Amino acid sequence: MAGSEHPTTPTSTPLCPFCDAAPFVPLLSIRDARTSSSPPGAGAERQSRGQGPAWSVTPERSPSPSSQVPRGPAPRSELVTFAYLSPLVLRKELESLLENEGSDFLAQPELVDSHPIIYWNLLWYFRRLGLPSNLLQLVLASQHLQPAPQAQAPEGPPVCVRLLWDVLSPDPNSCPPLYVLWRVHRNSAVRPQSWRCPSSPFSLAFLEAVLSHVGLGEMHKAIALFLQTLAAEPSPPHLQRSVYREILFLMLAALGRDHVDIAAFDKKYKAAYTKVASSLGKEELSRRRAQPPSSKAIDCRRSFGATLEC
Repeated sequence: MAGSEHPTTPTSTPLCPFCDAAPFVPLLSIRDARTSSSPPGAGAERQSRGQGPAWSVTPERSPSPSSQVPRGPAPRSELVTFAYLSPLVLRKELESLLENEGSDFLAQPELVDSHPIIYWNLLWYFRRLGLPSNLLQLVLASQHLQPAPQAQAPEGPPVCVRLLWDVLSPDPNSCPPLYVLWRVHRNSAVRPQSWRCPSSPFSLAFLEAVLSHVGLGEMHKAIALFLQTLAAEPSPPHLQRSVYREILFLMLAALGRDHVDIAAFDKKYKAAYTKVASSLGKEELSRRRAQPPSSKAIDCRRSFGATLEC
């Protein structure tokens, strides 16, 4: 649709990769990290130093196929959500916008409010690829930014944006990621009362055991422990993330990004997967979402650079 903020409607609705049944809509969630209910740790460090508003931009999936994607800006809102466009769809929408509005429109604050889907997707891709742009400054004059208290005198950059993988809103029907549980047990960034998952089998002892197995070069034992712990539960929590992702992000949270060689981790995980598959079978491991990332996923990560913050 020429000049529209609405995404191009796909010919068929994609299915959820977790259950292979329910349709889902990929979304970008944008949250003002200055508010008390923001995702744990999102922009907290910069805000504590008084460096202006921080925003977290996160890709997610809508759990409800019938939910409507917002078609316009949400003024002065703490959290706004828009369609997450593929690069090809974003290019088509951007070309239509340029034809109708002209290239100068990309430097005007009206871009944020009148075409928020295009704006936030552009900001996501530019930040994800580490490309310079003027997009970040446009949000200052938009309706998405809540005015800061007058007592706050921002120092340094007026806006900070962090790109995150997860929308860390407490969900009573699911278990938080392992890296969040690690921070809960370590009393850093996350308050335990924010999550209500009393039946979670992932105790601190479990998390430490997983880290120990990986550190000792026993990745296969870490995978087996994860699967066995879930299987032992009478009503296991719904696994929203792959075993690979859970263990990798737990390592990143516990050791720090600078101390984790992701390429080496991938090789160890792939070898461990082959070892575990010899007893459980690849089909069963695929059903339990324990398979390593595909070659396409690895190539995509190489193109986009380092893993986002978790």
